[in-house]
Amino acid sequence: MSQATTQQNGSSLLVSGVLIIRNGVKLDYPFLESIRSILPICDEFLVVVGDSEDGTRAAVEGLGDPKIRIIDSEWSPLVTPRKCLLAQQTNLGINQARGRWCFSIQGAEVLHERDLEAVRRLMERHVDDLEIEGMLFERLTFWADYGHVVNAYPQLFKYTPRHSIRDAMSFAVFDEWSTRGRYPRCIDTGAYLFRYSDVREASVMARKFREAVHCDWKITDAYFQTAMPKRFISRYGGSHPAVMQERVAAFKEQYDEHDPRCRSKLTMSEWQRLVETQLYHRIGLPRLRNSRFKLVGDLAWKTDRPR
Repeated sequence: MSQATTQQNGSSLLVSGVLIIRNGVKLDYPFLESIRSILPICDEFLVVVGDSEDGTRAAVEGLGDPKIRIIDSEWSPLVTPRKCLLAQQTNLGINQARGRWCFSIQGAEVLHERDLEAVRRLMERHVDDLEIEGMLFERLTFWADYGHVVNAYPQLFKYTPRHSIRDAMSFAVFDEWSTRGRYPRCIDTGAYLFRYSDVREASVMARKFREAVHCDWKITDAYFQTAMPKRFISRYGGSHPAVMQERVAAFKEQYDEHDPRCRSKLTMSEWQRLVETQLYHRIGLPRLRNSRFKLVGDLAWKTDRPR
């Protein structure tokens, strides 16, 4: 989440929500839940809807909230490298945001209702603080179903500041005539962003990767058992956001650590990630790992972090 670039317009709006989506229905993104999860703390919500082949636009319209504004767009084949298309689409929304803060959320991310009030208070407190340019959320990445999470760095410790660069996973500040930009100065909200991009049936995951502009992975029916070693996966025993309850109830568990297909052998890089994760559990994420933001203050220690 970052301070919007339109602060000078004198708008009385505090928070603009921004989300990009294309073929969200066909690819089974929980994009409506993403919107609904942060809508209560937004004064306006911009949804950049790409040229979809399904009912994505109609689904957004169906939310029927006057705060929502749809921006129709095309995913141009001229944008290269292709993964930068996600940043270009995100910036279409951010550049039309009228709020003092811009909360950019992706179509598979959901904020828990327990954190709404605290996040809104932080935005109100720092609205005129030019030293704070973004706020951090720790991503809680679910794997295969709603009962398992990835417990290894960097997925577990991936703090995400919310003007968008590369594949829209990073944000940058451009000072005066700067063309390279710099990472924003951020404080930690202490909240999780629940990420459900890997909760799909294997056939739907394969369809997603075929259409993705940021990767070209080919997957098999055993994708969830082999893409991650089972030592990277933990049971999740906490609650899900209320907006996700219907999806959670309707989805069957599809990861079983006792399945003989589950990969036990780790690569050298995976062993390194495992050691790093165990170290960070003890001492916290060191500042040298804050490569996408400049931390102001300290990171919030979470007692409910999966292990």
